[in-house]
Amino acid sequence: MSRLVLVGAGPIGVNAAVAALADGVVEGVRAVADPDEEARRAAAERFGASGHERAAELPEADEGDWALVAFSSRADTTAPVILRLVGLGYHVVTTCEELSRPDQHIKEAVRTAAVTEGRRVIAAGANPGFVMDRLVVAVAAGSRAVYGIDVARRVDTSQRRGPLVAKTGRGLTADQFGAAVAARRIGHVGLVASAKLVARSLLWPTGDVNETIEPVLDDDGKVAGLHQKAVLHTPAGGVLDFDLVMAWEVDDPRDSIHVHGLPEVTVEIPGGYHGDDGTTAQVVNAIGRYNQAPPGFYRSIDLPLRFS
Repeated sequence: MSRLVLVGAGPIGVNAAVAALADGVVEGVRAVADPDEEARRAAAERFGASGHERAAELPEADEGDWALVAFSSRADTTAPVILRLVGLGYHVVTTCEELSRPDQHIKEAVRTAAVTEGRRVIAAGANPGFVMDRLVVAVAAGSRAVYGIDVARRVDTSQRRGPLVAKTGRGLTADQFGAAVAARRIGHVGLVASAKLVARSLLWPTGDVNETIEPVLDDDGKVAGLHQKAVLHTPAGGVLDFDLVMAWEVDDPRDSIHVHGLPEVTVEIPGGYHGDDGTTAQVVNAIGRYNQAPPGFYRSIDLPLRFS
């Protein structure tokens, strides 16, 4: 059975590695790489693995080994690490949001490396990866003549991990929030990618997407979170409206999908799809279900429920 190396010893990576062991999709974690000495040491001790400051220090893979890359949302930061891991012989699953729909040159570089080395690289996650794209496409398949889809997600960040809360700007002033958005320090990475993935699945032009990010303020005028929208219009009049609220103790957390077509279809998840647990599920499923997939670069939306 395959073993795992973990690149990024934060909560998402560690929890996914624990679940992969519990579900029996890997037999062990052989190494952990993270520049944070405390996080690296804790994870290495937990898994009985070697610890490394950089991914470049990781050993070559044994046949069938996987690398879990979970340290950044940005494709330009993550892709070089993935290319190195593929060169070392690893199959790779990554939670990097931008790799759900990367720039063409990054996509081609990763795909070419994966095919050349006979490896699989999978971008997986809750969002992007499932709740605002793959699930949306599945619901839209129940209708014909689709001319619009409204997707809404309301996340109570008081139930989520610290790094996600930080990405929403909680505790900032409105001015600080605006500066942080401009510097790309806060905001959900991947909302535009989800909209374009759904458009692609509908065979609609992906074109430009209008994205806005505004603060959600608490009673004291401080930022409690964010309200982010991505709207895609097609020349033929099709509209995709993606609406995301992530805020501390937000009222009525939920996910909803409304497909405008024949027939109209509405699906709602009361309480919402839990993003942290969901990402763990998507990562573990990627390792366990797709070990027979042909070599290549895949997003979750590209994959069937299982390769046999």
